[in-house]
Amino acid sequence: MELELRTVVYAKKVEIRNVPVFACTDCVSYEVLPPVKPDLTECINTLGEQPVKQDVSFGERNELADLFHELLLAWPDATDREMEYRMQQAVEERINLLLDIMGYATKSGDAAWIETTERRLSQLSGFVWQEYFSNAV
Repeated sequence: MELELRTVVYAKKVEIRNVPVFACTDCVSYEVLPPVKPDLTECINTLGEQPVKQDVSFGERNELADLFHELLLAWPDATDREMEYRMQQAVEERINLLLDIMGYATKSGDAAWIETTERRLSQLSGFVWQEYFSNAV
């Protein structure tokens, strides 16, 4: 199985772009990357049963999806080992950036900013490449 970014269509009206999925070219099946699945489910739940026609960037709702999108655009032909290394670096850099943002948010006392930053950090904090990719590619 290979990691790809796909567009998920919900209720024939909403296109959710750049969702990381494992794709099997042999059996033509797809599986949403497990660490982003809860955020995709939450995204769909917030749209409701009768959503209006719209286009949603999943990378705006999930840090891992955003990083995968950036890396796959920058290095589309990277080997598994290269992608693993680049993803580990990108996760570390994004966590450091978000920790800096958390410091500013805390100093300013902005509760909404703090909450958003905590959510973004939690999406990255438990990600371990080997757990999800050791048998996938």
